Amino acid sequence: MSVDVVDLKEFYQAPESNNIRCILQKILSKLRLNNKDTKTLFVGFGTPYADNTKNEFLLMLGHIGVLAWPNSKNNRTVLSYEGEWPFADNVFDEIIIIHGLEYAQNTGHILEESYRSLRPEGRLIVIVPNRRGIWVHSDKTPLGFGQPYTLTQLSNILRKYEFVPIEVVRGLYSFPYKNSPNNTWPWFELIASRTLQKFSGLVGVVAIKRVYAGLPMRKAKKEIRVKIPQIVTV
Repeated sequence: MSVDVVDLKEFYQAPESNNIRCILQKILSKLRLNNKDTKTLFVGFGTPYADNTKNEFLLMLGHIGVLAWPNSKNNRTVLSYEGEWPFADNVFDEIIIIHGLEYAQNTGHILEESYRSLRPEGRLIVIVPNRRGIWVHSDKTPLGFGQPYTLTQLSNILRKYEFVPIEVVRGLYSFPYKNSPNNTWPWFELIASRTLQKFSGLVGVVAIKRVYAGLPMRKAKKEIRVKIPQIVTV
């Protein structure tokens, strides 16, 4: 079973998304650049975390689907093939892959395009389900689908595509449940983050795009194809 944009939209409209949303926002707050002029691209499903008052844009994957954001009139979302993003080279200061890498048909294509689209020394933030966490064993949330990663696996694949990991943040130690989180879960998260680090539900990594003098371009420019579907408004 696979996840599409309708599944993700419905999940984030349900009360059981509150815990995951809160933890993801905390991870992002620790990993993101704190600069109002930062040009950011969310890849995957970033609508719950993007801010339309800032210089932020969304790219959704062709096999997942697309939603207009922040609305159909002022849309800043594009639907694209994994390996053919409709952006010039060295455009973004920051790229955030969330609900994206684990659903990729070809992770290499996404990371190659991330490298091309980032400015030199730009930051790539990747948040994925942790293979060792309990959340990947439940199909009640989007974390139970796709390809989870351990920190070692994620770091290795980032290095393979010429990114240098520099920081790691983990989160989501509570158990999957249907009901909204109660008042005890923040305390459990705090304690578990110090004692059960390797078993977090989510792992986030910041990696830097390093540019080395004398290296050839990663790949030749090619014709960009963008699939424009019927847009589903939020």
